[in-house]
Amino acid sequence: MPTNPFDRLRQLALKTPEGAQELLPLIDFLETFPEQGTEEDLVHLVGITAMGIAKAGQGGLWDGGRWLFLRGSAPAFPTHPGEGWQVLPWRYGDETYGHLVLKTGDLPGAVPLLLSISAPLLAWRRAEAVRSTQNQALALQLSRLNTVFELTRNLGEVETRHDLVRLMANTLMGEFRIMRLLVVDAQGVVLHAKGLGQVPEALEGDRLHELVEAKGLVHAVELLDQNHSHGFAYAADPAVGKLSDDDEVFLHTLLNLTSSQLSSLELREARIQAGRMEKDLDLARDIQRSLLPKELPEPDGWQCAAANLPYQAVGGDLYDLWMARDEELGDRLHIAVGDISGKGLPASMMMTQLSAFLRAMGDARVEHWGRLAERLNRRMNDVRDGNRYTTLFAASLNPQTGDLRFVNGGHNPPLLVRAGGEVVRLSPTGPMVGLLPGVKFAEGRAAMGLGDVLVAFTDGLVEAENAAGEELSDGPLAEVVLRRPHAGADELFEALLVEAFQHLGEGRFRDDVTLVVVKRMGA
Repeated sequence: MPTNPFDRLRQLALKTPEGAQELLPLIDFLETFPEQGTEEDLVHLVGITAMGIAKAGQGGLWDGGRWLFLRGSAPAFPTHPGEGWQVLPWRYGDETYGHLVLKTGDLPGAVPLLLSISAPLLAWRRAEAVRSTQNQALALQLSRLNTVFELTRNLGEVETRHDLVRLMANTLMGEFRIMRLLVVDAQGVVLHAKGLGQVPEALEGDRLHELVEAKGLVHAVELLDQNHSHGFAYAADPAVGKLSDDDEVFLHTLLNLTSSQLSSLELREARIQAGRMEKDLDLARDIQRSLLPKELPEPDGWQCAAANLPYQAVGGDLYDLWMARDEELGDRLHIAVGDISGKGLPASMMMTQLSAFLRAMGDARVEHWGRLAERLNRRMNDVRDGNRYTTLFAASLNPQTGDLRFVNGGHNPPLLVRAGGEVVRLSPTGPMVGLLPGVKFAEGRAAMGLGDVLVAFTDGLVEAENAAGEELSDGPLAEVVLRRPHAGADELFEALLVEAFQHLGEGRFRDDVTLVVVKRMGA
């Protein structure tokens, strides 16, 4: 006795001769159905079985727009083929899959039964296909979520840009089966290249375009984080097939993650660098403060006041006052005010060198301040950084007589405000120091009587602008001194700064500011 249920059905059908011819094709259909891998195969099986049951030589399945299955000549109007044709709807529930069109006179009852059996099977097959597609999509999404998680975690652990880009590249190539990939930074420096043979260290313009074209790098994505570009990634199509729209979106997602992490890495490196720079600035600030006199020398009958306001953490302005021994003429008060070109740490370092040279050259008797400036000019030309130079006013004052010998190397003329109201500007006696090798400097001379005031400063003070763009200039400084004939050096110093701040209003200084006040008070 047969154990196959379809064979048992065939035996039962053969015991009923009147229905065997109609039932046997249905049994064959049901047995064959599970082997049909696609919807197209199932439609073909329904059409063949229906034509076999009806013994029709022509016919097919029409879905309203095209023939899903057709044997023989097609009628001009499938749903109204005319005499000698039979048309049956192929539907399940409220959905119609098409119409069975057969060229036959009598339609066996097994044909409608075939349609009623095959329609739910088609619906089931379609539902299975949808579920399969959904399951595949879900599996892909889960896989990609895991990729995002792993990439995010791993990106956070890398320490260098090279390792970060390499991790990103390996992830892309593994995820999309991409065999050729190029990553360059915003300046065209090659950060990663795979499957491209020998690649130069940098690619720009036509060379980059030619390589991209030659290697079929059809996908170009900018590594952009907000408005900051880290470069571009160029990728070929996958080894099999092409990137879908969803693939493109996921590719951009992975690259956006990388761009964000590159920004974070740069920020972290910037913070570390800023910390190092702050330590360097602290050291430079301490060095600079140590060079400025902690207490100003004040010979009998003289008062001195001075200060420096750096524009940045450290500045390029210099002032110094010190007593120098002159065996013939007695102790002398040496005064120096300088302004290094530029701002910040480089100017500060050059100021440190200038201060050391001045002290070394002017710590004893100076025969001629012009000659000293020439020696200093040679020394500064030997060590200066790039185009840096300095303006310099340096002087030697005899406290007993008020005799003043000086050199002015391109500096703002200090003001000698006399007690009688005259204002003398100690004009330059030579060019800037450290700018031109071999130049000559003359020595200037002046004398300070009782009540006379020397005001030396850098351009950051007199070039301070108010809201209207007007500079302070040195005229108001002289007026401040003239209005206070009995004021001491400290009072004059404070009044001069108040005048500057009142001129600025809501503004602020745009350069380093140095001010030195020396007054002869009397014995």
